[in-house]
Amino acid sequence: MKIKILILTFFISSLLIRVNAQQATIGFGPEVSLPSGNSSNISAVGLGGFVKTEIGISDKFALTAQGSLTSFLGKKLFGAKTPTITYIPVKAGLKYYPSPDLYFEGQLGASMPINGKTSTSFAWSPGLGTYINKRGADHKLDLGLRYESWTSSNFNFITLRVGYLFGL
Repeated sequence: MKIKILILTFFISSLLIRVNAQQATIGFGPEVSLPSGNSSNISAVGLGGFVKTEIGISDKFALTAQGSLTSFLGKKLFGAKTPTITYIPVKAGLKYYPSPDLYFEGQLGASMPINGKTSTSFAWSPGLGTYINKRGADHKLDLGLRYESWTSSNFNFITLRVGYLFGL
């Protein structure tokens, strides 16, 4: 076990030394989610917020880590209202930049329920987005769209995100 931790520490350290000259950003903002498929029977809309960090590993690729808080508002069905469910999704991923202000991204992680009877779910999400420069290169607005799926709870949705990014 100790050798695995040592190898992992060495790998992460070498990654950080390599990316030291690359750009690192942190961003935060609101998200609006629209459940799809059977998930739309539980909720019509989800609201939340996110914090995301990005470390560039080359001109075209970056590593990401994101934490969110998302609440899906309960929906009234046949006279009974489904409860509001709240999750904390935590994901890591890879971004690809075909141009400086356009990106494609894939993320994997876990979605942990705060309330309800569901268990922690595996989460995956492909997405795309664009940047709008604000006050120079270190401050930008991030407009993103992604599809997200949580496997064990079988919950799927599309999310629109508006974030404020700044360099570290």
